[in-house]
Amino acid sequence: MMRKFLCIISFSLSVVGLSYGQGGGLIKDENSNILGQVNTITTAVPFLMISPDSRAGAMGDAGVATTPDANSAHWNASKFVFVEKDAGVSISYVPWLRKLVNDINLAYLSGYRKIKNDQVFCASLRYFSLGDITFTDINGETLGQFNPNEFAIDLSYARPLSEKLSGSVSLRYIYSNLTGGQYVMGSA
Repeated sequence: MMRKFLCIISFSLSVVGLSYGQGGGLIKDENSNILGQVNTITTAVPFLMISPDSRAGAMGDAGVATTPDANSAHWNASKFVFVEKDAGVSISYVPWLRKLVNDINLAYLSGYRKIKNDQVFCASLRYFSLGDITFTDINGETLGQFNPNEFAIDLSYARPLSEKLSGSVSLRYIYSNLTGGQYVMGSA
């Protein structure tokens, strides 16, 4: 009975967390207007949702359901337990939205190493550059130029729990510098 109760509570908290993360939509207030006024994107580190590998990206971001490879750190580090090779490295470069802006990109480096008893350590580095941006004030006067960027470093450990089940623990450090010290609507 207690086990069922904990499962229901865990599922409920997951759904609530997912709904907050997926929220968004149009917010209309004195600072944003869908009729051509300031419409600043206020989500934090959206680059974490960009698929770093072409195979999973081409399949509609179905990386969780694919066979394990060096890119599994992005999708689910627990998959590394079932990888056949003892070590692997992946390097990728994604020219993000290239037809709209030619200097936005995502670079990704990932690697893993199996140790005894099919335990796996893996690490990845994701670097996202938003290109060169010119900051202007409300009157259109140039305030300066900056190359906004974000990066994330992941470290993971995975191990088998049974013949067909595995678990992992991951640690992620995220850094975001989108303004370069410029003040936008009262915040840096």
